[in-house]
Amino acid sequence: MEACLPERHRRADPGDFRLHSDRLCLDFVATLGSRDRWNIERLRTPDDLKRWLTIVGLPGEGCVVRKGDLIAARALREAIHRVVTGTRSKVSGSAEVALLNQWARRKSLSPQLEAHGRTKSWIAEPTPKPALCTIARDAIDLVSGPHLSLVRQCQGEDCTILFVDTSRAGHRRWCSMEECGNRNKAKSFRERHSMP
Repeated sequence: MEACLPERHRRADPGDFRLHSDRLCLDFVATLGSRDRWNIERLRTPDDLKRWLTIVGLPGEGCVVRKGDLIAARALREAIHRVVTGTRSKVSGSAEVALLNQWARRKSLSPQLEAHGRTKSWIAEPTPKPALCTIARDAIDLVSGPHLSLVRQCQGEDCTILFVDTSRAGHRRWCSMEECGNRNKAKSFRERHSMP
């Protein structure tokens, strides 16, 4: 598969997590990159899931992630993607909605203030299940709330990251101006200046 990827994808680390969505559940969905084209899986091992949880500020470092947890996490990720991107008629009563609700019913993370009262930590069982419950609840909050209509897909080449457009004008095109936006500007510049 890697041999057919464009050069910039071959150099990229598949474990390079993208956190440009402005929502926990959408950052989780972004762990499958270039969806429906290259399908770059960033959750390849249980350790990848553990690392992603730690990076986004959920308890991952101390938890034990098994292969079954990874499979369940990927299934939840795909259910979130289908529910967020699907029309009401497609997702109403679907297996994806049922899976999302099943995860949301589990015991979630419990936030705790540290002694100095300025930072938080999490109390949870030493598995990824409470973190996945928190992600499912965030997805339910997004889908049932006013921000669903603000979800956009990045217009970057080969980028399928979903993000919440909270810009004043509501016309944001890129998941990240630093990455996809600048890449597109550079490509447009090269195209304009390479014409005879």
